[in-house]
Amino acid sequence: MTCGRPFASSIGLCWPALTRDHPRRPLRSRAFGHNRAMMRTANRPLSSSTRLFELPCSERVRTMMRFECLAHRLEALMEETSEHAHLEWLRVQFELYDLLSTRSDIKHELLQELERQRQQLARFQGEPGVALEKLEEVLSQVNHLHERLADAPTRMGPHLAEIDFLTALKGRSSIPAGACPFDMPVLYAWLLRAPEQRQANMHEWLDHLRPILSAARLSLRLIREVADPTSQIAEEGRFEMNPNGRQARLIRVWVESDRELICDMSANKFTVAVRFRTINQLLQPETLSEPVPFQIALCEF
Repeated sequence: MTCGRPFASSIGLCWPALTRDHPRRPLRSRAFGHNRAMMRTANRPLSSSTRLFELPCSERVRTMMRFECLAHRLEALMEETSEHAHLEWLRVQFELYDLLSTRSDIKHELLQELERQRQQLARFQGEPGVALEKLEEVLSQVNHLHERLADAPTRMGPHLAEIDFLTALKGRSSIPAGACPFDMPVLYAWLLRAPEQRQANMHEWLDHLRPILSAARLSLRLIREVADPTSQIAEEGRFEMNPNGRQARLIRVWVESDRELICDMSANKFTVAVRFRTINQLLQPETLSEPVPFQIALCEF
């Protein structure tokens, strides 16, 4: 996935697709565990056959990942120029508004998360082995987004009501085939505009949501990158481990395979369980009989 004008552009971040990781410059810190690399997870070499699976272990992380998922889709669709892609972009935007309506406390949650991460990062200043320049860069990004989010309106959803076109279209979106040309002539007039004009409208309609989307993605980036993966083997596709008291907020699993694998994960304070299965031509899961080498990271930051 390419990022033409990423939501986090103001802090210089561009984000990977959900099934890929891209290299980042490491920040080494003894404080993160005997000179481990904060961002080494994202630096691991991946081939085209590598698959990444993730399991959020808290409601806050799960919500942030939902926002991230919608942001990825919006970015990809916005970069397209076809009418169908931009019509789908509108539908995904309505999903985003629906998600906001169910999480009216999201701004408060994200402010708490950024503040928590800021305090944790600040503890590493002056620690031996820390790449101070990189640490200050990350802290600057966190501070900047915290300020932007604090200045944003408490309730984001009502912005939709200010745009008659979007309000009318959202009302029709719940009706099967409710946005046909004879139902929404204004919509089809908009779709006939030049792609650049439509893209400018889409950027404008998302402006007020960018602080939330950027904050969620930066928080997830830090959670993901302050963790080291370990190599394991799932015998007959199954694996269990004792987290030894570690409270993972997110579990990440990488597997090298040309097969169509799916990964089921579960976690509690006593056990982390991973199960790999393949799918047949009818998209039905099937058990595995052979061992599956993989890597796993318990992200606690």
